[in-house]
This record gives sequence, C-alpha cells and structure tokens, in this order.
Amino acid sequence: MQKALKKDPGIPNLFPLKEQLLKQLEEKKQQTLAAKEKERELRLQEKKRKRSLQGLQNDAQRRTKEFEKKQALQTSVENEGVSAVDRRSLRAYHREFRQVLEMADVVLEVLDARDPLGTRCLEVEQSVMAAGSDKKLILVLNKIDLVPKANVEAWLKHLRNDFPTVAFKASTQTQKRNLSRRKGVNTAPPGVMTSSACLGAELLLKLLGNYCRNADIRTSITVGVVGLPNVGKSSIINSLKRSKACGVGATPGITKSLQEVQLDKHVKLIDSPGIVIATGSGDSASLVLRNCVKVETVEDAVPAVEAILRRCNHLHLLQHYSIPQFTDTQEFLAHLARRTGKLKKGGIPDLGAAARAILQDWNTGRILYYTHPPEQHTLPTHISAELVQRWSQAFDLKALEAEEKEQLCELTEKMDEAAVVESEGVVSHVYSEEEGGGGGRRE
Repeated sequence: MQKALKKDPGIPNLFPLKEQLLKQLEEKKQQTLAAKEKERELRLQEKKRKRSLQGLQNDAQRRTKEFEKKQALQTSVENEGVSAVDRRSLRAYHREFRQVLEMADVVLEVLDARDPLGTRCLEVEQSVMAAGSDKKLILVLNKIDLVPKANVEAWLKHLRNDFPTVAFKASTQTQKRNLSRRKGVNTAPPGVMTSSACLGAELLLKLLGNYCRNADIRTSITVGVVGLPNVGKSSIINSLKRSKACGVGATPGITKSLQEVQLDKHVKLIDSPGIVIATGSGDSASLVLRNCVKVETVEDAVPAVEAILRRCNHLHLLQHYSIPQFTDTQEFLAHLARRTGKLKKGGIPDLGAAARAILQDWNTGRILYYTHPPEQHTLPTHISAELVQRWSQAFDLKALEAEEKEQLCELTEKMDEAAVVESEGVVSHVYSEEEGGGGGRRE
C-alpha cells in the first residue's frame, strides 16, 4: 500500500527572497499560458486555411463544371442555329409584327443610310406584299447626315426602282417637346452640318397626304414603323410628332413592345421593336456591326473590330484616336487602351474594353463609313415592275422632287475621312413559329 503524498508546504514566510521567487513563478506561469494560447490560435488558423483551400478547390471544380456545361450548351446552340432565347425573341417579334401589319395601312421600313442593303429585310417586304393590295410600303433612308450627298442621291435612285423612298434625318435634340424641323437653306458654313433639327419630316408627311388623296381615304390612316434595331424608328416618330413620344437610344432593344402615337387626327403611328436576327447563326461580327446585339453582351468583340479595320481608312483611325501606327488588331487595341486609360492591374491594356469602345463608336456614327449601291439593279422576286409604277403614282413622289433637292443641299460634303465599305448584305429573315426555330441570314 502506497503512502499518501505529502502536501507541498510552499515557501516559508521567513525565506529572504520569497516575493522575488513568487514573482518569477507567476511570470513563468503566464508565459506558459501565452504559449498554449498561441499554439491554440495556430491550430485554429491551420484548420481555417485547410478549410479555405478546400473551399477554393470546391469552388474551382464547380466553376469548371459550369463552364463545361455552358460550352456544351453553346455548342448545341451553334449546331441548332438558334438558341432558346432567340426562339422566344423571334416569336415575340412575329407576334408584334403581325399586329403592326394588321393595323397598318402603310408600313415604313426604316433603313440606315450608311448601309441600306444591310438594314433591309426581305421578309418584312414579302409580308407586306402578301397582306393584300390595300397595304403599302415606303422605304425611309434615315441618318442621311452621316453620308455624302451624292451617296444619298445614288441610293434614292437605286431604292426607288423597288419602292417609294424618302431621305430622312431624325432630330437629335433631347428635349421632350418642340423638336424642330429644318426648313429653307442651311446657314452653316459650306460642307458642315451643325443643326440637330430634323430633315425630311415635311416630305414624308406630304407623301402620306398624297396617298390619302389618291386612294380617296377620308378617314385616318395607321402607319407602322419597322426595321432593324437602332436604325432610328423611334427617333423618326419623335421627329414627326415634334416631341419625345418614344424612348430612343443607340443601344438595341430600347423599344420592347408596340407603341401607338397619334400624330394628328388623320395619322396614327405605331412604333415596333427591332427585327430579331438569331445570334446563333450567321457571322457574329456581322450582327455586331449591324448593331443588332448589345455591345456589352458580346463575349469577344475583337473579331468585329478586325472587320472594322479591314474596311476603314487606317490613317483616319490614327488621327481620330491620336494613336501611333499599328500592324495588327491587337496592337491597335493596345494603343487605344493606353490612350484612353483602359488598363488592368499592372498597367496591362484591357483589349476587351478597348474593342467595345470601338464598336460603340462604330454604331453611334463616330467612325464614318458608307456603302455604294450595286452597279446593276435586279428587281427582287417579290416585286413587279407594274407594282413599282402603280405605287409611285399613288404616292406621287415626283411632285415633291423640288423640296427634296432643297433638303439634300443641306447635307455635308466634307466626308474625306469616311470609309467606303462593302455592304453587310440584305437580311433574309426565314423564321416561322411553326418551325420553332430559324434565324437571319445574308444574301
């Protein structure tokens, strides 16, 4: 049987260094506790680090799976030619367009004067023709201030072989009321157009008035306005109304649904969403340059910039952006990124941001370009020479030639820096709801 341990009697009170010894023992005790606390904190930090590493690994695996899933979906979309989003947009567009066609007596197809063929849709024209003889179509050549006067005249001559065509410059003023229209001769210096006023509104209204009289229509008429995104449909309506009746912007998709605007007691206008072209088919760069998709949603804007550089005058770009000479697209974007301060960490040029800035300039007209009409005119299959003559008489455009010439005199002639580019080609919109798919293609 073991003897019980004797209790430590402690330090005798008479010990001469008792207080000093107790202090040393207390300090040693505190150091031991601090060491244990530090060791415990280190263990906790190690556990957190391990959990963090595991979380990062799990997050990386999750992102990889999402990326692979997205890539597989994108491949499927490309194989099918049109995505589910495109199909929904196309169905919605067709519902809206059918309503416009049913309600309208006259349909205005708005074209961008810089590339009239590239913004012309055959399906719209074919649908109007198939709707019956009481439906009429007028082509409106908008943004004529962005191209030379001679080019406008050449396109008017070419397009009038198919349908009555009116040159137009929508007002660029931002106030909500009293958007002005230009009358008379421009007082600005020769070769420069500084006014934000509208051109062509009076001519278009007279054209509609001629149709009412010749067709013996004594009641009001409804005019539908259709076209690709950002060709200026809403701006034209605002210019005719002389107030901000419809939302406008350089971004496609501003108009989401039909908007009715009562112009006067005789004319009602209908603004419709832009014609939808499936993004899963055709040349993606072509869709971007038509401004049919939002620039900020484009994953890779570089191919579209490459297309711009192939078409534009490089000297003009150097002067316009104040950048040095470049040999390829990457160097051009790097110069522009440094010039505009679009940099990543470490001063690395952000080529994507620079590319999107170029596309914005292209779509908003800061980069000047225009196309020439084809040398030979071939009448589309859905149009007959007899119809062209009959419609021209109905609208009596010849009676307005003098006013049109005066209007065109106000266009700028100083377009040396503009690039003459090849047209994107006519849009043939071949989608139908019964097919459940389809897309836009160039011809």
